[in-house]
Amino acid sequence: MKTISVSELKTHLSREIRNVAKGISLLITDHEHPVAILTSAKKQEDKWSQLATKPMKTLKMKSKIKVKTDPLLFLEEDRKR
Repeated sequence: MKTISVSELKTHLSREIRNVAKGISLLITDHEHPVAILTSAKKQEDKWSQLATKPMKTLKMKSKIKVKTDPLLFLEEDRKR
């Protein structure tokens, strides 16, 4: 992953977008602090399409969701607005 400052990215935006399209990810920094990562949309699209083709039973949840209140109450409140 290549690191680039915001000001340098603004100066060379077209060149860096071409690099990202080739598969090079960018870590964007502002005053030497990381603020964003720019990656190829194709790379992300491939990741999601791979997940979409897997059978649901092969995908595991990391933890179960615990809800302390009834979600229907939230829906009813929202509809009254």
